Amino acid sequence: MKNKIKKMAIYSIIILAGYLAIGYLFHLVIFPEDKPAFAGYFKPDDSFYSKAEGIKQYVEKQENGYVYCFTEIEPLAAGPPPHIHSTFDEVFEVVNGKLSIWVDGENREIGPGEKLTVPKGTPHKPYNPTSETIRTKGTIAFPERFAYHLPQVYGILEEDPELAYSPGMLLQMAMFTTSGFDSYIADGPPVVVQKIIGFIVTPLARILGYKSYYPKYDSIRQHAEVGLHGK
Repeated sequence: MKNKIKKMAIYSIIILAGYLAIGYLFHLVIFPEDKPAFAGYFKPDDSFYSKAEGIKQYVEKQENGYVYCFTEIEPLAAGPPPHIHSTFDEVFEVVNGKLSIWVDGENREIGPGEKLTVPKGTPHKPYNPTSETIRTKGTIAFPERFAYHLPQVYGILEEDPELAYSPGMLLQMAMFTTSGFDSYIADGPPVVVQKIIGFIVTPLARILGYKSYYPKYDSIRQHAEVGLHGK
């Protein structure tokens, strides 16, 4: 019985290794995705907006691998789902109003001139329970690979909100995370497990037609009117 289990385990490892080797060969080498470069993708005063989250980002600049953004958070905005960034801290500095941020099970509130740094690996979620539009300063510096995918995520979920609750979301997020979108659900498996799952299912997602970049969602990234972000 032990020998049978051992053989099955060896065969499974060989099959998985073959699937990953062939899958990534096709995905990255033979049929690489046609998409713009990360560097230089954003221009000053570009903006990208999530209607579901009630959050709009305004780009100040992109340099040295980071995209610096001002943010507007609409009245009664639900914000993003609780999530985790594994490679960068997220900084919130408020210009006006009172911003609420759920941080690792604790609700925090920061006002004008106050700053809150959420360390990498910490579950968090900004939201606005007030009737006032809240603005933050341009202290948020997203890694460019993360910022690059935000308009894509926003566009997909605006076009098909139900995708978020379907198995297809796992496949789509695998494409994003293996391409540099460092955001993982806080109420799911440990981040390392989510990364492993994403790595494994990416070749399958690509075969099924999922991508890490869709040109049609560039429309989510628009050139903003100067002055809206309240520098």
